[in-house]
Amino acid sequence: MDFTAIDFETATRRSDSACQLAAVRVRGGEIVDSASWLIRPRPFVFSPANIQIHGITPGMVRDESEFGDLWPEIQSTLGDDCLIAHNASFDLGVLMACLESHDHPVPDMQYSCTRAIARRTWPQQPRFGLKPLSDWLGIRFRHHDALEDSIACAKIALAAAEDSGASTLEALETKLSLSRGSAGAWGKKGPTARRASTRRKSSPRRASTRTSEVAIAGSTMATATMSNTSVSTAPPRPCGISDSGVDLQRLMIRADFIRPLEGRKVVFTGVLTKLQREEAEILTSRCGGKCQSSVSRKTDLVVVGELDSRTVNAGRTMSSKEATARQLADEGAAVKIMTEQEFLEMIIAM
Repeated sequence: MDFTAIDFETATRRSDSACQLAAVRVRGGEIVDSASWLIRPRPFVFSPANIQIHGITPGMVRDESEFGDLWPEIQSTLGDDCLIAHNASFDLGVLMACLESHDHPVPDMQYSCTRAIARRTWPQQPRFGLKPLSDWLGIRFRHHDALEDSIACAKIALAAAEDSGASTLEALETKLSLSRGSAGAWGKKGPTARRASTRRKSSPRRASTRTSEVAIAGSTMATATMSNTSVSTAPPRPCGISDSGVDLQRLMIRADFIRPLEGRKVVFTGVLTKLQREEAEILTSRCGGKCQSSVSRKTDLVVVGELDSRTVNAGRTMSSKEATARQLADEGAAVKIMTEQEFLEMIIAM
């Protein structure tokens, strides 16, 4: 995954009124560099409505360079990369309008759009704005700051690639049947569907006729809460919903960005009902944690499931691992004992 994510903020409704631009370079699926420019628009006019959106005032850019003077540096930063933006038609339109307004030729460019990518990767999502998607993926950022928006855009593209099993942007576009957009002195043509995407089969309209299948839900990751909604047995399930109703796909993607268990040692005991044991261990690893087979003073978390048959047959009320953890806790060890539900809530809340 090699590309550069960009985002513009404008001073007015005019496309050539850029007042901020940011670019985030991605190489091999990792963000490796970023740049941001404050720009003095020409004419030097700001709309109060635009200021209210992004917070950039005339005083903040009065002494900054105009776009035409910054273009050589910007062009060098962008290079020949495929440019990615959220609602890319807007950002490419601003770039082209600024070039024309400042008498610079418009170079040939390739670009793609994370809104289009997201629609094909997660068709079951109700909203595809930068903020709703970022909230769902657990990407924390300050909206309408060009640099933070660019980083969020890059992370959405990387999350889509990971979920689709694509190692390059070209492979992702192929999997999503999405053609790349292009622009130049002749104008621009945005990304378009190469053919009807089979991923559309799990559309929100069709899924809405089924019983809700997500037990871990919420309009955003920041405010997600646990739900007791029962799991539908009607096949097929939407992408990422496990047999227990857990949106494992979302948790896995979020885990790579947030890593809420970084450095923690985790022990699972008993029978898990919301995740399979293997899923729980993979999720822990993706969250930055390390699974242990036994409890010790170095253990940070013990996640307790339902009693298994061996514990019940032995006439015990808790597993030996839980008993050890409680004894260590009584002795002052910093081990935390929680249910599987509490474990999942903790990962969402972090």
